[in-house]
Amino acid sequence: MSPAHILVLACAAALVLAGCGGAASGPRAGWEGTGGKRAAVTIQTFQFRPVPLGVKAGTRVTWTNTDDIEHTVTSGTPEIHDGRFNTPLDSKGATFSFTFTEPGTYPYFCDRHNEMRGEIRVN
Repeated sequence: MSPAHILVLACAAALVLAGCGGAASGPRAGWEGTGGKRAAVTIQTFQFRPVPLGVKAGTRVTWTNTDDIEHTVTSGTPEIHDGRFNTPLDSKGATFSFTFTEPGTYPYFCDRHNEMRGEIRVN
């Protein structure tokens, strides 16, 4: 492969990586701009990230447990479970997905660790 090809591939890889990951910042921190398709929440160090997460109606949100301990993704609050979902993520790498079809604010929490709370804002 020529040096020019390597340079082109390196630049392309840098552009792809620049668009992936990283912490949200600025006035819309936590807003993914998913265009109504997919969004992700990570469970890490006993926290849901990002919080809040803003998505468009019709977006499928996937939670991924990156901790070595079991967590749940339970809709509502510890005081009032709303019954939309209550799923254990029993191991590192476990996932759960839910599609939010209606605008609104949807709180959720971990039923094993009630201080872990999150919120999905659907517009």
